[in-house]
Amino acid sequence: MEINQFVEFASAVVRSLPRNLDPVTAQRWIREQGTLADVLRKALAPAFELYLAPGQQNGGTMTGFDIDKHLEETKLIDRAFILDDELVKGWLANHATYPEEFKGKAIFLWKSKRTIGSNRRVAYLCWHDNRVIVRWAWLESRWSGRSPALLMSSSVL
Repeated sequence: MEINQFVEFASAVVRSLPRNLDPVTAQRWIREQGTLADVLRKALAPAFELYLAPGQQNGGTMTGFDIDKHLEETKLIDRAFILDDELVKGWLANHATYPEEFKGKAIFLWKSKRTIGSNRRVAYLCWHDNRVIVRWAWLESRWSGRSPALLMSSSVL
């Protein structure tokens, strides 16, 4: 790690610490490094992760209906994001904050579903013309590894 990267990391750690941190708690964290590691992990770890259902991995595809069923059966749907989540609204309001790793992918928000006529659709985010936009995909469609679900990170649960 270069010195500039370390300084940036240390600054991020300090900014992430609670403002009401008292010296006794700080000393306890130093003595119990596991506690400090947990606090840092929660403060610095991303609040989200991208998830591919088993059938989407290794070049496979799945229908939206099958992905939806898998997320329901595994209870991963409970960790799915919706359009109204603050994180998602932040990306839509400030395109510069949209993660670079998401560009070129369709990022699905499995708790944002709607029915139009006889078609069920799910919302997804995509990068288009240097901005984040919301689109809707039919559950009848097939999705590959470039169409992950956006889930709340298991490390923040």
